[in-house]
Amino acid sequence: MTGDPLAGSDDKGVSGLDGPISRYLNRPISRLITARVEAHPISANQWSGIAFATTLLGAAAFAVRLPRLGALAVHAGSVLDGVDGEVARAKGTAGPSGALLDLALDRTADVAILGGLAAGAGGRRVDWAAALVAANGVVTASVAKERLSAEAVAAASTQRAEAASGWQRALMPLGNRDGRLLAITVLGLLRRPRLALWGIAALSSVRLIERVRVGRAILEGWDD
Repeated sequence: MTGDPLAGSDDKGVSGLDGPISRYLNRPISRLITARVEAHPISANQWSGIAFATTLLGAAAFAVRLPRLGALAVHAGSVLDGVDGEVARAKGTAGPSGALLDLALDRTADVAILGGLAAGAGGRRVDWAAALVAANGVVTASVAKERLSAEAVAAASTQRAEAASGWQRALMPLGNRDGRLLAITVLGLLRRPRLALWGIAALSSVRLIERVRVGRAILEGWDD
């Protein structure tokens, strides 16, 4: 990839920046949905619940070895995950409470997907080990981002620093949640849940290492 993978991205504050997959694939669809539903009485938090339930459906489908249904539900959940924030901003109800709920639901759904992939891949010990490695990478990287935010490092600043850190640039499109879910969607449609599981395990672990390294560099630079 050439150029800045985050150039022109939407800065979503606490959540950080939209990656290119969200910006060019998910966000145009979610905005169409938002334009049709923002006047309805369904709240942003309720949309978070709808996105969460849709993603859990995908995780369950993977677990019972219906990978194509799982893939479609996971991608639908990924798209719907953008609707809650858009509805909140349109209605003027955006705030830290909703952001916290969204964060908790997203991470819970992420772990559920990994569990579904492990079960659908055969449920061997090595599959569950891969799911554990992947879950650690996804959840701990999120914790690291929140910790940096608590030290007044904006999420967008962290992501920009990661994008500028050499070879990490190539992983940025798949490093964000929308990228991970798209990879799972594609490999699910190809009926390769084990490949999806191991790919996310590797990618999330690399992302975690880079996030901690970049975050420490930012904080140590402030201390100088």
